[in-house]
Amino acid sequence: MTTSWFVGPSGVRFSRAIAIAAGSTGFLMYVLPNTVLTEKYKDITQLYRNGRPVQVSEDIKSLAEATMNDMKWSKNKQNLIKIYTSYGFDLFHAGSFVLSAKGVLGIPKNFNYKDIKDFEHAGVLVNDELVNWITPAGKALEWSLVFSDEAKKFAIARELSHLETGEPFGYGVFSASVIMTCYVISSTLNKRLDMFRRARMLRVLMYAGVSLFSYATWILCKDVSCVSTESSVDETVANINESYARGGLEFYEKILRRNIALRSLMGQDGEDMFTAHGNDQVLFRTKHMPYTTRRDFMKTRVEEYRKVAEEIFAVKPGGGEEA
Repeated sequence: MTTSWFVGPSGVRFSRAIAIAAGSTGFLMYVLPNTVLTEKYKDITQLYRNGRPVQVSEDIKSLAEATMNDMKWSKNKQNLIKIYTSYGFDLFHAGSFVLSAKGVLGIPKNFNYKDIKDFEHAGVLVNDELVNWITPAGKALEWSLVFSDEAKKFAIARELSHLETGEPFGYGVFSASVIMTCYVISSTLNKRLDMFRRARMLRVLMYAGVSLFSYATWILCKDVSCVSTESSVDETVANINESYARGGLEFYEKILRRNIALRSLMGQDGEDMFTAHGNDQVLFRTKHMPYTTRRDFMKTRVEEYRKVAEEIFAVKPGGGEEA
C-alpha cells in the first residue's frame, strides 16, 4: 500500500517537494551565513572577555585600512567591512560582494603582538590544558603566533580577497544541484526499471548507490572549487607587490610551524589532525590546498620579484649594463 502511494500522483508530488526542500536547504546553508546571517556568524566567532566582545585595537584597524588601500579598494567599499576580534588564532571571514554588499572580518588577538615579548601566555590552552612554554614545542608555538606587519597584511588581504569571490554561491549551487540530480536519477531508474515492482532490497541498494555517487560528486566539486579559489586568492594577493609575497611566505611558514608544534603538544589528537610537515591530515579528501604548496608558491613569487629587481638594478641609467 505504501509503495502504491509513492507511485501515485500524490506520492510523486510529495517526493518532488522533499527533493526541492532538501536542495533549497543545501543552497541556503552556504548562502545565508554569507548574506543575511553574517552578523550571527560574527557573534559565533567573536572573542569575548567577561561577557563582552574584545574590541579591535587601533593598530589593527590602521593595518586593515592600509591593506585595503593597497588592494585599491574605495572608501565606500572599505566601509562595507566590519572588523572584529576573532576567537582562537585563525582569521575568519563571512560575506561575499557577489551576493551582498557587506562582509565581516575576524582578526585574532595575536595579531596585536609586535614582538615575542608581547605574547600573552595566560589563558592559552591546548586540549584544555595549559601549554608548557619552555619545551621546544611550546617555544615553537609561541614563535609561530607572532607575525610581522607584512605577514599580517598578507593574511588580511587573503581573507578580504575571498569576499570578492562567489565562493558561497558556488558551494550552494553544487549542493542543490547534487541533491536534485540524486532525486532525478533515482526517479528515472524507478520508472525505467520498474523498481517498485521489485524486491525492496534492490531499491535500497539502488538508492544507496545513487546517494554514494552523488556524495562523491559533491565532494569532488567542492574540494576542486575550494583548492582553485585558494590558489587564485594567493596569487592575487602575492601580485599586489613584493611585500605581500614576502608576508605570504612568512605567514605560511609560521602556520606550518604552528601545526607541527600542535602535533607534538596534542599527542595522538595532533597526529590525527596534522602531518609531520604541518599540513592537514587527509584520507580521501583534499579540503584545502596544502600549506606546503602555498608556502612554495610564495617562495617562488618572492624569487621572481628579486630577479626582476636585480635585472632593473643591473641596467645603468644610460641604458647600458654593468659588466
